[in-house]
Amino acid sequence: MERTSKLGTVFLCLFALPFAAFGLFALFTGMRQTLDGSGSSHSWLFLPFGLVFCGIGFGLIYAVIFGGRLLKKQQRAQAEHPSEPWLWREDWVQGRIQGSMRSGMIGAWIFAGLWNTISLPMLIFIPQQAARKPIAYVGLLFPLIGVLLLVRAIRWTIAYRTFGRTYFEITPVPGVIGGELKGMIQARIPQAPDHGIQLRLSCINRVTSGSGDNRSTWEHIRWRAEASVAPGQMYPGPTGTSIPVNFRIPWNAQPTETRSPGDVIVWQLEARADVPGVDYRDVFEVPVFRTAQTPTAPDPDNSIDATPQTSRPSALTVVITETAEGIEFYFPAGRNKGFASGTSVFLLIFGAATYFLAGSRAPVFFPIVFGFFTFLLLYICAQMWLGTTRVGIGKGELLLQAGFLGVGRLRRFAFAEIASISSAIRSQQGGSTGTPYYDIELTLSNGKKITLGRTIPNHQEVAWLVEKMKRLIGLGSKAMVAGK
Repeated sequence: MERTSKLGTVFLCLFALPFAAFGLFALFTGMRQTLDGSGSSHSWLFLPFGLVFCGIGFGLIYAVIFGGRLLKKQQRAQAEHPSEPWLWREDWVQGRIQGSMRSGMIGAWIFAGLWNTISLPMLIFIPQQAARKPIAYVGLLFPLIGVLLLVRAIRWTIAYRTFGRTYFEITPVPGVIGGELKGMIQARIPQAPDHGIQLRLSCINRVTSGSGDNRSTWEHIRWRAEASVAPGQMYPGPTGTSIPVNFRIPWNAQPTETRSPGDVIVWQLEARADVPGVDYRDVFEVPVFRTAQTPTAPDPDNSIDATPQTSRPSALTVVITETAEGIEFYFPAGRNKGFASGTSVFLLIFGAATYFLAGSRAPVFFPIVFGFFTFLLLYICAQMWLGTTRVGIGKGELLLQAGFLGVGRLRRFAFAEIASISSAIRSQQGGSTGTPYYDIELTLSNGKKITLGRTIPNHQEVAWLVEKMKRLIGLGSKAMVAGK
């Protein structure tokens, strides 16, 4: 195996050498012709291309050599601690996990540099081409995107200089399934945020499919908990500010693991705060495992399906009214305008692509595939903009009416045939740090699941709604907290 690893390292280095060689050649050629005037007026264009190819070539060689050393070190740790995977990473062993701010800043500058280096020559050639074909001005979008990428990199830099090199001190290591994740975030926050720090702990399923240019990665949020740290709960720390973290982890959650090269479970701790200037935002990849402290017996009160006691949110997207029959929960149309607008944009893109493909000489397969996704997005958009749901609870039964603009078949379920009511993440906007949307699901005694409400973005609201519905039906023993 070691011999195979060495051969792989040699092969990748040989693959990177032509990029590095061409980059050096382009750099020296551009410098020589620009300085002595032996080339054309565009000889300086060799310089950005030389920088790009040198970056790819030498960057790949460095990554192969450094990555090989890191892999060997990890393999030694795995051999020494085969049943303790939280000891396989050095930062986890030390209990000090670096935040994403520094790596995000470096990545932003590298990407902005590469993009602008490649798109810079367009500022010269596009005006020349546009004199004959005005449509060529569309190409100026690439330099414009480069400017936006530079602004993004500058903002990352300001954030890093403002908040410092943040880290999360986890005590003890690791976070325990069925137990807790505890520790302190150490950052340099010049001024205590008026609304405190918002914390989120997420279990992420990162799935990679395809290969080469068709390789894509999706991050699905499987579970998330949220907490707020008030300004009075923060106090001075080694780098400026200490932010306490304490989350309870469900006993049936999935631990950190690599199930296959393209299917991994990671846990992320995210911290956000609105502060003057650049907002504070940090992400830490934390270890969460089953250990000897994990309960051996299932704990229904600490499971993914359990509903925590929570106070009524200050603002609800669901309208609750008292009727002669009992309590009615009305989920109005267009509750999530941001999510619906984003989906509508994708509908327009796929619709336009389907229209042009249908009128072109492209194989019939392409307009059929794009047309299928267009109709699927049309249905989803209709649900978001026009879909409504009414749930009535009272007099020993639950009434459900779901449809478009209040029109739909009325269904009745006796309390006796209802086994449980729970919430689940069924859709999300963005990646691992995006917004999950919860559905409220009714489970009947025969195991059939029925959706009572869709796309609720606020975890506190969905938890409160589920607990209130359970209380009205008589499921579970929890009482509603104040604020009902």
